[in-house]
Amino acid sequence: MPIFIYGAAIGRLIGEAVALLFPHGLRVEATTHPIVPGGYALAGAAAFSGAVTHSISTALLVCEATGHLAHVLPVVLAVLVANAIAQKCQPSFYDGTIIVKKLPYLPRIRSRHMA
Repeated sequence: MPIFIYGAAIGRLIGEAVALLFPHGLRVEATTHPIVPGGYALAGAAAFSGAVTHSISTALLVCEATGHLAHVLPVVLAVLVANAIAQKCQPSFYDGTIIVKKLPYLPRIRSRHMA
């Protein structure tokens, strides 16, 4: 749960910074889209949770739990990017716990298509 809160806090800070940079919103053609810092908090919470667990399903869980279906695309994009970066840098929280506690686990399955 703390990871979710940290992600929401950092997302909100980024959202507030973007709102300060663009006080009137983003203008695309003839329409102006306001900056919603809460949407950034939602994406940040989902991205942090997805990065820690290496799971993409956090995007669905966050959008379903909050009911903000208008933010589905940015949340999914944030989770995908965070997940890709986290998988390159470290094992998931669950894999790390298994390694630290030296619990038995199945070896990684290698695909025949990988070189």
